[in-house]
Amino acid sequence: MPSLNAAIGLAQLAHFGRAETKRKALWRRYAAALKGLGDLTVVDVDIDRTVPHLCAVRVPDGRDQVFRALREHGIGVGTHYPPNHLQPAFARWQRPLPVTEQVGRQIMTLPFHQHMTDPDVDHVVHELRSVIRIQVRR
Repeated sequence: MPSLNAAIGLAQLAHFGRAETKRKALWRRYAAALKGLGDLTVVDVDIDRTVPHLCAVRVPDGRDQVFRALREHGIGVGTHYPPNHLQPAFARWQRPLPVTEQVGRQIMTLPFHQHMTDPDVDHVVHELRSVIRIQVRR
């Protein structure tokens, strides 16, 4: 690790406790707010023993349409991570994994960082609910 990265990490370490608390609270807020939203599910993590770095949701039908609609509304959703076995570095060992590939096409991540506020999360959830309602009506 370069010295500069180590110095940044050491400076950030003093603030880790606050970041941990905030990230866990944000993940819990998303999970509670998104319960019962159609077929959408929050990808579960062991929130009591980990510090989440993403909040991923599984959208079984129409993930790409939901993704585009949220982006059009200014919500910075993402897709993390494509299945490992499809990555070029693993091409030599590649084999069909249909369930993994299906889930990979359904996962999307919501905005998630420790500087988000409760109103930020509420806004994301509101927009997501609106988009999901439109998808269900179609």
